[in-house]
Amino acid sequence: MKVLVISDIHANIRALDTILREEADYDLLCCAGDFTDYGISPREVLERFRQLKNTVLVYGNHDRHVINIYESGEWTNVADGKYKWVHYNCERLSEKDIDWMKQLPEKAYFEADGWSYGIAHQYDNGYGTVESRYAFDQYWNASYGAECDGKRRLIFGHTHRQCIHTLGEGMEWINPGSISYRRPDDPDKTAHYAVILDGNIQLKSIAYDRTLQLAEAKRLLKNDRMMRTELQDFMFFLVMQKPQGIRCKILYQETAVSSAKGGSGSLFFFHCVDFPSYILYTKKYDYFTFWENIIGENKRKRRGKS
Repeated sequence: MKVLVISDIHANIRALDTILREEADYDLLCCAGDFTDYGISPREVLERFRQLKNTVLVYGNHDRHVINIYESGEWTNVADGKYKWVHYNCERLSEKDIDWMKQLPEKAYFEADGWSYGIAHQYDNGYGTVESRYAFDQYWNASYGAECDGKRRLIFGHTHRQCIHTLGEGMEWINPGSISYRRPDDPDKTAHYAVILDGNIQLKSIAYDRTLQLAEAKRLLKNDRMMRTELQDFMFFLVMQKPQGIRCKILYQETAVSSAKGGSGSLFFFHCVDFPSYILYTKKYDYFTFWENIIGENKRKRRGKS
């Protein structure tokens, strides 16, 4: 039996469709949530999942966030500079989409090839992981019952870190990674997922076309409505490192600004001689983000720089 395991889609239809084409012969598809938010194609992603058969699906924290913001109505009147990906997603979803996400469970159970599986988006309310057999048993018994005494596996998403964690014989948990985003310390731009073939886990990745996201990010940068930190995270995934061979000079430096992780750091604005944009670089987290000329020009004018 072939089980396709994915998670943290984040409205990325290009990555999702690439994986579905590559692994089209799966028998069962399970997804550990976060279908929406921080991406440009939430409606298309939800429609694709509605079309799929033989699935085990659970919701993620970003899905609940989108549902809450949609139902609150706050996304209909957002001031410039306060606009986030969640508002962007809500604008593109319908009541049908929201209702579909609302019917998803928090946790689910299935069996395959002699293994019992429990799937949920996250282990706890943060980024915790199961680090002991005791914790595994406690979580399993509370979530899926104590009567299962065979081989057991837990599937989580949320952390965006692909892994297989073996705690003992027949006691494992796995994370397929995210098909969209890596964490700041991982420059890999491929879509991460897992395949369990006849009980054997294979961690996989695949490249896909990101030009659609880049084009939309550039449009959002030009209209200068979305919060900069929201676009910084998005652009980090598209272009993390400064392209080799590009000549640039520092225009100015800002200090004590809010970083993507909520801390402070230094932002360096560069003018690229060979690339028609500005680079926003937060040294603390090694982020490079490309900003369109209009934003750089406006920023310099506000600061009185020539």
